[in-house]
Amino acid sequence: IIALGGSSTNDGGGGIACALGAKFYNQKDEEFLPVGGTLSEIKSIDVTALDERIKGVEFSVMCDVDTVLTGNLGASAVYGPQKGATPEMVRDMDTWLGRFAELTKAVLPEADANIPGTGAAGGLGFAFLAYLNATLQSGIDLVIKETGLEEHIKNADIVVTGEGRLDGQSYMGKAPVGVAKLAKKYGKTVIAFSGCVTEDAAICNEHGIDAFFPILPTPCTLQEAMDCDNAYKNLKNTACQVFRLLKTANK
Repeated sequence: IIALGGSSTNDGGGGIACALGAKFYNQKDEEFLPVGGTLSEIKSIDVTALDERIKGVEFSVMCDVDTVLTGNLGASAVYGPQKGATPEMVRDMDTWLGRFAELTKAVLPEADANIPGTGAAGGLGFAFLAYLNATLQSGIDLVIKETGLEEHIKNADIVVTGEGRLDGQSYMGKAPVGVAKLAKKYGKTVIAFSGCVTEDAAICNEHGIDAFFPILPTPCTLQEAMDCDNAYKNLKNTACQVFRLLKTANK
């Protein structure tokens, strides 16, 4: 079982493919290690030397997003800006990832860049799918199953969830909405807390989260916000006020 997330990369998994034995060649037929900025230099891929230990092994990849590899909802468009990419860089990287996918499919016909989750972690989902013949599955679904969360939700009055930043991507298979969808199966009210929220986070209200709240009471640095003592205090105080309101409304 491989869990994806927070890769800080956007190379489609080229580095992982190299580590597994794939060989990448440029226009001069020189072997090289591709990274996000050099995917455009790939002329051909050779997979004949893939590690023999891969054969016969079943790989399950946990993804918390449904992002595909390329396009408006692809890895570059969704995660590139988070990593500092300009609109021009996003367009370039998307083109390069598309080319990488085409070259991969030429030697591994089962590779499919349109499967949900292939864009996870900057395209690592695609690499595992193509080079390991892995299956991609919802990370939150597996966590829900292993923790027995459904039984807890059945007996709850209110379900509380959250993440570091709630935004327009949160509904694309991430944990808070996964929890919310399960809670709605039993008609439960769902409240979410997060370190911060973005303007497009309102879409989460359409996917099971009844209301969400950022926990920061005043402007502060990222370091201050992530300090464990501060985070605990801020979450506690915000939750206290939210539940005081709920208690009052229910009188």
